[in-house]
Amino acid sequence: MIMEFLIENTGNSEQRTLIYREDEFSFDMEPWVHEIDFDIAINTLTLTVVDSKVIQLSGFCGLNKNMQANYDVPQNKKGELKILHSENYSGGIGCYGLNKDTLPVYVNAQTGWICIGEPQKQGNAVEFINNCVAVIDDNRKFVSLWLKPQKFPEL
Repeated sequence: MIMEFLIENTGNSEQRTLIYREDEFSFDMEPWVHEIDFDIAINTLTLTVVDSKVIQLSGFCGLNKNMQANYDVPQNKKGELKILHSENYSGGIGCYGLNKDTLPVYVNAQTGWICIGEPQKQGNAVEFINNCVAVIDDNRKFVSLWLKPQKFPEL
């Protein structure tokens, strides 16, 4: 089953701070919510879903100079990133992989944005958590995840 997403432009995003921990090569959020229905894995990151809504993310994401590119975060609106048919993703497994292959990672050191996925593909973009933007195409499929941590890491 292919996961489908829905964007609801509510004018508000989750009020959390995205942190990149250079010593761990990982993303984290503050404050952390311990409630979870299931996780979605994108590469080695996990997006936490509660009540069909993606509310936080964390996980390993090593960044280096070879990933540098000049892609810019797409125009977006604040809102919610929801999983359609989330009832199909329960049953104790806990984590569902979104992609079979590893998605490319691009880093724009000038703007501070990191893109996981396809930065050139078009779609609808939503800032679902402060400085976390997801792009979903017209077929409700995941295109890319854009992240701007509070402090950009040294490359």
